[in-house]
Amino acid sequence: MKFKTSILSVLSIMFVMSSCSDDDNSSSTPVATTNLSIKAKASLNTTSGRLAKANTTVEVNSFLINISNIEFEYANSGKPIMQVAKSDEDINLSFEDLPIEIQNYLTTNYPNDAFCKAEMEDDNDAPYKYEVELNSGLEIYFRADFSVYATEQDDDPCNGASYEDDDDNDWGDDDEVNLVGPFELDLSSDAVTVVDVDIPLGTYEEVEFEMNRSLNSASPLYQKSILVTGTIDGSNFEFYHTFDEDFEVDYEDAGQNLVIDNTNNASIVFNFDLNAVFNSVDLSSAVDGNNNGTIEINPVDSDGNQSLANQLKNAIVLYAELQDD
Repeated sequence: MKFKTSILSVLSIMFVMSSCSDDDNSSSTPVATTNLSIKAKASLNTTSGRLAKANTTVEVNSFLINISNIEFEYANSGKPIMQVAKSDEDINLSFEDLPIEIQNYLTTNYPNDAFCKAEMEDDNDAPYKYEVELNSGLEIYFRADFSVYATEQDDDPCNGASYEDDDDNDWGDDDEVNLVGPFELDLSSDAVTVVDVDIPLGTYEEVEFEMNRSLNSASPLYQKSILVTGTIDGSNFEFYHTFDEDFEVDYEDAGQNLVIDNTNNASIVFNFDLNAVFNSVDLSSAVDGNNNGTIEINPVDSDGNQSLANQLKNAIVLYAELQDD
């Protein structure tokens, strides 16, 4: 089964960045960003644009995954400054004071998270114009054109006080950039774009992404995090798993860092080496235990192939790597 590659319901793009400024430094500037194209592909012998044989017995026809979020972790010396000083003349806003575009965005995307407080920035150099906090502690930053610039999750629920009473004025205490999906991808042919995003300039030592179950009931991936179909010695097989797994992906050279600078058309690729996966797991023992015509390899174990399902899952985690495009 195949479906058109798309990014389903991209909820938000969350930038969580810590400040590198000294406590007594009263001046601050927004961090510089550049566009980064994040792609994904399955590395496998191909014919006519389709996935083909991974080894002498296994042929892969489709490869679908669900990525819930992607994290870029700064190297120790590569973290940029991300702090915007608040003006004494910033204006506190009620929900009714917000532009109707922002009101509509909040009621559509967060119907169960009540408005708590908001502020309009007076600093023309700030990268955002409006700051809104919801009852859960979720803070949403809007540009002047009402598009979302970033979001940040506060650990504590909103207390309703004005932003002038807040002690901090940075993006948080984590050393990472977090992109929130879900990103549901069909990697059955060519590389696909996961997302294009403005990312802070800096040096990143590690990229992580999390795969977990799709919640899209109309998708072949519903309640699955990965789905692979094909044949084993000519017999149809279907492998799926429901794991919630963090992938730490790095370059083949572990000493290489990801450097984001002002280079035009910067892009990276998450490569799933299916050749290595299916050459490392012996599927000769896979059986069609319920005799329904398909060898089913999954955690439910209707065919008795649960051990193979876990081996394939572990191999996919092991053989995911980061590449420059």
